[in-house]
Amino acid sequence: MGSKTKKFVLTGLMTSLVFVLTFIFPVPVPYTSGYIHLGDSMIYISVIILGPYFGAFASGVGSMLADLLAGYAQYAVPTLIIKSFMAFIMGLILSGKTRKTTIYSVITALSVWLAFSAGSVIYLNKQIHSIGFDELVGMIAGTDATQEAITSTARLVKNLPLYLTIGLGLLIVVLSAISWLMSKHDGHKVFSLKAVIGMSAAGMCMVMGYFLAESLMYTPIAALLSVPMNMIQFFAGVITAGIFAPAITKLK
Repeated sequence: MGSKTKKFVLTGLMTSLVFVLTFIFPVPVPYTSGYIHLGDSMIYISVIILGPYFGAFASGVGSMLADLLAGYAQYAVPTLIIKSFMAFIMGLILSGKTRKTTIYSVITALSVWLAFSAGSVIYLNKQIHSIGFDELVGMIAGTDATQEAITSTARLVKNLPLYLTIGLGLLIVVLSAISWLMSKHDGHKVFSLKAVIGMSAAGMCMVMGYFLAESLMYTPIAALLSVPMNMIQFFAGVITAGIFAPAITKLK
């Protein structure tokens, strides 16, 4: 099989795998009518196998098709853009040739996430002071919300700064743990520090991309409350990629 033919075949395969892992077992997200899934794991692997351009195609198209067929058509276009972009960013990081490029990528990724977290907390506090905590919770939960839903929303609003801080801490822990493991073992490429940095940057692009999209589709507050669930999707995707990658990347 020629190299170009193999590239197209692998692109079709990875598009299908992105679709399947996104489509099955969707977990609905309150406040934005969206959902989280394990499809990001195949996005990470597709970039490792295909590179930034074909990986972006497989990631964007596979994810968009899942949204259309799963009943989330309103997310189809934002998903196509966000997933393609996150794959492209990861591909650029993986293609970096020098150690200095990798270090700059780490610093940039952590700085962007820190700025996003700080900005989110500042915005949330301004909304609480402007509208009032109880009024804000009631507006988010809706007029027909049960007492349980109101309590759950209040807890999320109150703890959101903590969740964002934990997210940053987990990112640092993941990068540190992988660095330590790589110093002890020469593992598979998916466990290389550069790959983990790429996945982390891609995950942050996903979280912030959907925040911007949902801010336009719904409200900034509703979008902000979906951030913790998208962070869970990010970390679950990295773990799932680590499970599947040794088998799938043999096709490369």
